[in-house]
Amino acid sequence: MERLDGFVEQGTSDQLFAAEYLHSHVTFATAKCENIGKIYPHDIKFQVVHSLRDALVANELTPRKQELVLSMWDAINKH
Repeated sequence: MERLDGFVEQGTSDQLFAAEYLHSHVTFATAKCENIGKIYPHDIKFQVVHSLRDALVANELTPRKQELVLSMWDAINKH
């Protein structure tokens, strides 16, 4: 979440969009994990990945926005 917050403070409009979009998926995944008693980082990451996959399958984002969001997600997970 801290990495996302850093983009929100200093990013371009595209980065701001991607960070906010990911933030909502992380928040949802965290709440879902808390409800089932699994609050470890790998559990949250698993839920985010599945939530993003579902969003992409549902065509929630344009191809350009998909690229931005997935690129940011990959960058966050490399650290």
